[in-house]
Amino acid sequence: MMTDSHSPKAYAAGRPSRPVNDSIREVYPGAVLNISKDMASVFQLKRKYERTPSMLDLTPPFQREKVWSQKQKNELIESIIMGIPIPVFYVKERNDGVYVVVDGKQRLTTLFDFIDNKFALRNLSILTEYENVTFDSLSPLDQNKIEDCTLTINVIKPPTSDRVTFDLFDRVNRGGTRLNNQEMRNALYQGNATRLIDRLAVKPLFIEATEKAARPRHMKDRLMVLRFIAFYMWREGLSYDLETGTILQYRSNIDDFLGKTMAYLNSLDENDPLLASLEKMFDRTMADAVRYILPLGGFRLPSTSDKKRRPLNMSFFESLGYLMAIHPMRSEKAAARLYNKLLSDPKYLLSITKSIDSINQINMRFDCVAEIFDKIKKV
Repeated sequence: MMTDSHSPKAYAAGRPSRPVNDSIREVYPGAVLNISKDMASVFQLKRKYERTPSMLDLTPPFQREKVWSQKQKNELIESIIMGIPIPVFYVKERNDGVYVVVDGKQRLTTLFDFIDNKFALRNLSILTEYENVTFDSLSPLDQNKIEDCTLTINVIKPPTSDRVTFDLFDRVNRGGTRLNNQEMRNALYQGNATRLIDRLAVKPLFIEATEKAARPRHMKDRLMVLRFIAFYMWREGLSYDLETGTILQYRSNIDDFLGKTMAYLNSLDENDPLLASLEKMFDRTMADAVRYILPLGGFRLPSTSDKKRRPLNMSFFESLGYLMAIHPMRSEKAAARLYNKLLSDPKYLLSITKSIDSINQINMRFDCVAEIFDKIKKV
């Protein structure tokens, strides 16, 4: 969970940590980590947040933690009035300059709400004389203490890769529920990409084709949709790497690949025909999946036991789905022949069960699908 894992009572002591760059490089030697330290007052950040459009994103979709209690809010304001230092904040800077708050949402929300007189201080453990005090009823000196409080912000900047960014996010937030990479991607790449994926993930045909097993919890449904769209675009030469200005290449780094796909979709005009064509293709493919594939067993590998069905296989979904997208199914008989051929091909089964995100396995499964389809057409 991207949450304030800091206890307000521990502000004075802080939290020991190793240098970020050294920690990252131990895991990813040679990895690029562009992180800078910034300083800003509470007042400056509030202005940044209140701009139109806002330059401070406090509500990315991965933020699902409970709102701070009144006691936690009181302790934060009390700590600042007493002059106790506040731990560092972490933000990810998007290409448009917007700061996505990674660690510090609850602290900033509390500060902004208090300045806007949305709550009063109650049951303070130390500054008992501030009972029922709102921001406007504070002395000018105390108001200045809050608005002028200087916050230290670690800003993660491009070209830090998604893989390194995700690892850093995880390290920063070890105290809470860990997020998966799709939840982080969904926060970092807001725009056409997330709007398209959100629409597709709730379509009844997709939900039926995946047997309600691609659950919204932890965005498993969004990940399946994104992978399907990303690999379709890649195979069709429709996605571009904005950093190089060339057609996007897959280099066995799934996080980098999916992030660059989303970045490219976000770079398009919201009325770009590609966005509409992707949605139309998705609808048609899911309709064929429900009609032809679901009765055969869906996107699950055959069970080795009579007791339990195997889970959805994303690689099966995206590769067979790609074939249906470019070659719509014509009949139940043809679909059954293709389906059974795939599930009896050792190379294909290996490609969707082992090292599934390596370029060799990805090429193998898409090539197997194409080869088997060509053989069936000739019969």
